Formats: sequence, structure tokens, C-alpha cells
Amino acid sequence: MKQEELTYEEAMQRLEELAAQMEGHEVSIDELATRLQEAQKLMQFCKERLYAAEKSCQSLLDVNENA
Repeated sequence: MKQEELTYEEAMQRLEELAAQMEGHEVSIDELATRLQEAQKLMQFCKERLYAAEKSCQSLLDVNENA
């Protein structure tokens, strides 16, 4: 699934799956770098979504304060 199609919740679920696989030693050393890259991209995606939500909420709060 492409990141553009992901929701925040889906990205977090995938991160949890990746973490569980790595913690459970379900990932070979050869796959580890690939999984870590995927996790890094998902974390960046989540960070951007949270920042956008925070910015949107702050804008709404600023409008309500000025009303």
C-alpha cells in the first residue's frame, strides 16, 4: 500500500507489526535493513500527519479566540 493511501492508524498498525516481527526475531538479518527503512518512512509519514493535525487545530483555536 502506498503511503498516500494510508491513514495514520494504518501506518501505526504497520509500525507495530514491524516492531513485533523484529522483537520476535521473525526477521532475518538480510531483511532487517529493508524493514528498518520501511519503519523510518512510516514514522516520517506519521510525524507529518501529526504536525498537520496540530497546525490545523491551532488555526481553529486561533480563530475561536479572535471571534
